[in-house]
Amino acid sequence: MSETYSLNPRLTKTEAIIEWINKRIEWHVYKPNQRVPSVRKLAKLLGVSSFTVSQAYEQLVATNVLTAKQGSGYYVNDLIFEEAVTEVTFKEVDKNPEIDTKWLVRQMFSKTPLDRSPGSGVLPLEWVRNDKMQWAIRQITNQSPDFIYSYGNIQGFLPLRQQLVQYLGQLGMQTTADNIITTAGISQAVLIVSQVLLSEGDTVLVDEPGWFWLSSSLQRQGLKVVSVRRDHQGPDIEQMTQLFERYRPKMYLTNSVLHNPTSYNLHPARVHQVLNLIHKYDAYIFEDDLYAALLPEDNALRYSSLDQFERVFYATGFSKYMASGWRVGMLVCPDKFIDDVIGVKTLSNMTTPEFGERVIHKLWTHGESRRQLKKLQQHLYIAHQQLRLKLSAMELEYPEHAQAGMFVWIDVGCDTAKLALKAHNDGWLIAPGQLFNPNGEYSTFLRLNVATTSDEFLQWLGKYISDTKG
Repeated sequence: MSETYSLNPRLTKTEAIIEWINKRIEWHVYKPNQRVPSVRKLAKLLGVSSFTVSQAYEQLVATNVLTAKQGSGYYVNDLIFEEAVTEVTFKEVDKNPEIDTKWLVRQMFSKTPLDRSPGSGVLPLEWVRNDKMQWAIRQITNQSPDFIYSYGNIQGFLPLRQQLVQYLGQLGMQTTADNIITTAGISQAVLIVSQVLLSEGDTVLVDEPGWFWLSSSLQRQGLKVVSVRRDHQGPDIEQMTQLFERYRPKMYLTNSVLHNPTSYNLHPARVHQVLNLIHKYDAYIFEDDLYAALLPEDNALRYSSLDQFERVFYATGFSKYMASGWRVGMLVCPDKFIDDVIGVKTLSNMTTPEFGERVIHKLWTHGESRRQLKKLQQHLYIAHQQLRLKLSAMELEYPEHAQAGMFVWIDVGCDTAKLALKAHNDGWLIAPGQLFNPNGEYSTFLRLNVATTSDEFLQWLGKYISDTKG
C-alpha cells in the first residue's frame, strides 16, 4: 500500500493524524506489535510538525492504541487491538472476505474515507451540504413545536405530500396526497410494497445489473429473484417476455431515470413494451426514482408517466442530494392498494418522524435548495467529462449512453471480485460487478462513483489492470 494520505481537513491536525494511524491499523497496514513510523518520519510524510505527531502519539498511547517503548519507538498494542476490534472489523480487514452485499454494505458504513471509496453510493459532503439546513431546523422548531409531542399523521406530513403531488404534476403524473405515504427511505418503501403484493415463494423481477441491496433484501424475505438484462434503452424485452412466461413474476423493481449502476434512462418504445407485459401478466412495477433530481433537465420518461399509477408504485426520496440522515422517502400507490400500504406501515413502525419531513419540506420549497441542486448537477457534469478523458487515457471505454448521474458502469476487462479483494487490502472501497447480479456471477464490470473516483485510485486501477494482463 502506498504510504500517502491527505489529512482530514475537518479535523485538527492532531485528530487527523490519530485517524490516519487508526485507519492503517484497521486495514492491517500496521499489525499488532508492529512499530509505526517514527515521529520524525511521520511528520515529514504528512507535512506537519514533529510536535503535532508527538501529541497524536501520546493520545494514542493514553487510549491504549499504541505502546511506547523507550529508545525504540511506538508499537501497535496487541492486547487492546484484540479487545477493541469487533467481529465485523475483523471481517473488514480479512485478506479474503466473501464479496457479497453484506460485505459491501459493511464497507460503505465503515470509516473508509470517501476519497478512498470509488465504490461509494454517496456524494461528498461539501457537494451536498446545505447552508439553509440550520435555518430550516430553527424555523420548524420555532414556528410549531407542539408536533414534537405527538405521533403525527400516519401517512406523513401533509404539506410534503402535497408538494410531491405538484412536482409529479409537472412531470405529467397525476395523483393526490391521499395516495402518498412517507417512508423511512426507499428501502422501507420496497419492504412495504413487497409485503402488500407478495407472499413467500413468489417471483420478483429485477434489473441486471441492478441495485445490490434490493436483490438481497427480497431473497431474505423468501422471494425468488430473477433478473432481466438492462441496457441503455431499458430491459431486454425478449428476455423479459420469456421470464414472464416461465416464472410469472408479480412485481418488477427498477430505476427508470439515472439507473443504478449504469446511469441510463429509458427509451419510449421500451416503456410501452414493458407496460404491455405488466398488464398482460397481471403484474406491477416498483419504480425507484431516487436519482432523478440529479438530472439537469428532467424530460426523462417514467413508467408512471404513461401508467398514471394504475400498475406502478412510484418511490422517491432525498437522501442522495439533500439529507441522508433524515431518511425521508415518499411512496405513491395505486388507489386500490393505499389502505393496505397504510396498514403495513402502521403495523411496522406506526409513523415516520415528522420533524425530518417538515425540514425536508421547508428546504424543498425554498429557492436556495433549487440553486444548490443546480450546482450539484454542474459538479456531476464536470466530473463525468473529466472521468471520460481519464478513462480514455487508460484505454477504458466510457459508456456512450451514460447520463450525468452519480455512477458510471465500466468494463475493466478482468474479474472485479478479485480486483475488489486487492483493492480492499490496499485500503480502497470499490463496487465489483458481481454484486449487481442477484446470482453473483463473474463480472468484469465496476461501478464507479464519479464524485469519489480520485486520480490516485485510477493510477492504482491502471497498475492493477497492467499487472493482471502481464
